[in-house]
Amino acid sequence: MPTSPQQDESARPRHRWVVEVLLALVAVHSVILALWLAPAGPLRDAVGGNRLASYVDPYFQQGRDVVGVGRHQVDDSFSVRAFVVPDDGGKGTATEWVDLTQLDARATRHDVTAQRARLVARRLATNLNLAMLDLNDAQRRIIGDLTAEDLPSGIRISLEKSGGDPAAVRVFQAYHQMATQFASLYAQAQWDGRVDRVQFRTGRRTVPPVAGEASPDDVDAAMVSYGWRPTFRGSLEAREAFDSFVTK
Repeated sequence: MPTSPQQDESARPRHRWVVEVLLALVAVHSVILALWLAPAGPLRDAVGGNRLASYVDPYFQQGRDVVGVGRHQVDDSFSVRAFVVPDDGGKGTATEWVDLTQLDARATRHDVTAQRARLVARRLATNLNLAMLDLNDAQRRIIGDLTAEDLPSGIRISLEKSGGDPAAVRVFQAYHQMATQFASLYAQAQWDGRVDRVQFRTGRRTVPPVAGEASPDDVDAAMVSYGWRPTFRGSLEAREAFDSFVTK
């Protein structure tokens, strides 16, 4: 039975009220999520992190440390060290490892407009880790034993002789060369003296998916070393760019 015009008119205010309530709930929910993911600040501190987590966690079962801008379920790291010879020609020594992804994370904390250069180390680590997964065990052992005297052409031949997919070897070598150049330019800007050779390694660990299970720092990373590589000197412009980027 069709409704009368009078019934339609009386139903409209009720429908409008339902829609307005739903829109208000969506707006409040969005504001709470935005505050939960936001960097520390006066507004977020006034509401309270625990109070926000008590609303979000029961529904999403994820902590703020594994969700949000720049957060990853898999955490990749990129570390560099170098063998440095003093300018006066003395005995050279190997430096300590420097985790560039950790330095970048500290430098960009609470910064939503971080420099693009601060993203390079993590992207290199992610790409290298994925490329290594496409190689076999024999190929990985070759990579771990590389020396500064090994040429790219010889590395390619050795990797291809060890089986696997030649395309995977080409992808790996492309990212390996990028990482060598990045590590070299960083090392020359970071340490005084002549950087004779560089070494880099990547780490990969799975972040706990549920809040309260464990801290990401409690999870051991699987580390992959790539042997020693000859220093890439780079252009004057590239070295100057890294000089302004690196903080000693």
